[in-house]
Amino acid sequence: MSILWQVGHLVAVILGLAYVISPKRAHQFGFEFLRQSSSDQSEASNTPVWLYRGLGTLLIFIGITGLL
Repeated sequence: MSILWQVGHLVAVILGLAYVISPKRAHQFGFEFLRQSSSDQSEASNTPVWLYRGLGTLLIFIGITGLL
């Protein structure tokens, strides 16, 4: 069971790094509720990008603390 937990934490770190490094690409395939519909606002917003970076940072923190 310990190996399974370590693999899970490692996956969390890798996923977190993907969210921090390229949040726009993750935004294309990510959660639907974080996307901005074109009818809601006409101008682009950086809010989803920062939400993905925050989510990535949280995943990295959880993964690293689980591995230690």
